[in-house]
Amino acid sequence: MSPQQDLRAERVAHMDLSAYITVETGTRVSDVLRRMRAQRHNCALVTKGDRLIGIFTDRDVLRKVVDAPATWEAPVDRLMTPAPQTVRPDDQVGHALDLMNAGHYRNMPVVDDGGRIVGNLTQFAIIKFLSDRFPQAVYNLPPEPELAAKARDGA
Repeated sequence: MSPQQDLRAERVAHMDLSAYITVETGTRVSDVLRRMRAQRHNCALVTKGDRLIGIFTDRDVLRKVVDAPATWEAPVDRLMTPAPQTVRPDDQVGHALDLMNAGHYRNMPVVDDGGRIVGNLTQFAIIKFLSDRFPQAVYNLPPEPELAAKARDGA
């Protein structure tokens, strides 16, 4: 099976969905950043009760927080992306990847039919899945495939 076919056949639920933290609405940005750093995650899923209401990522930090120290004490709700696009656990990984590429997302929250958080699908999880499934194809690629030598060099 090819990598494309495998991504179309595999379900999101079978991927590593553990790369996230959850924070309650109203949490201070500084507290969210402290938790993200301590747990080494690049995103926080913002909840109200057990429902996803937003996502706060490292891109939000770079674009909205780094050069504005006054935002550190603001509630995360002011700086998060509200109502992020999500996928379901039974969706195909290929579908999730298409959405991620179209929206330029590195994180895709996964929610169940009731809107409760199941996990977070990351680009890294997809790359890891492909490298585990197709080690020969992934690990044997030259660093820049388009620049591969056409003829042998040397004697």
